[in-house]
Amino acid sequence: MTIGIDMDDTICSTNERIIVEADKYDKEVLGGTGIKDINAYEFSEMMGWPEGMKGQFFSDRLEYIMDNAEIKPGAKDVINTLYDRGFNIIFISFRKGKYIKDPYKLTKNWLDRNGVKYTKIYVDTGSKVDECIKEGVNLFIDDKESHCEDVSSAGIDVLLFTNAYNHDEKRFRRVDTWNEVLDYVEEKYNG
Repeated sequence: MTIGIDMDDTICSTNERIIVEADKYDKEVLGGTGIKDINAYEFSEMMGWPEGMKGQFFSDRLEYIMDNAEIKPGAKDVINTLYDRGFNIIFISFRKGKYIKDPYKLTKNWLDRNGVKYTKIYVDTGSKVDECIKEGVNLFIDDKESHCEDVSSAGIDVLLFTNAYNHDEKRFRRVDTWNEVLDYVEEKYNG
């Protein structure tokens, strides 16, 4: 059995770190006042930034943000339990080299530093469906609806990891915690 897992906002809290760092960046680098609209969907809208500022911020801070994102509660224990039970764990991330020097090395170092076991890592992916098919993924876990939709359309079971921006999505089975992931795997795949 092979499980494909997204990185950002699935195993680690990247979006939360982006908002904290954008607020600091706005105040310390741009001389602004920080968050302007807490309810905005896009963090650059939260800051009231003009077009192009998001790219500058990512160039300056994205690598730091991803390297310092906190692991989600229970993620390490659940993933390592599944790995120890013989499941192949494949991390499939959209992380690209546009703002990160070496997305593979950054991802590998983060996983290793956090003690997360894995079989293989993919970065700089598109929809993630090609990697899932290539690796024979049986279950795919991601926080982004479009990735779940693409992978699901290939006949692969998906779990949508709940985040603030996907609460309205109803097409996929939703999980709020890593313990729910373990329960699902044990129930459906005799994990």
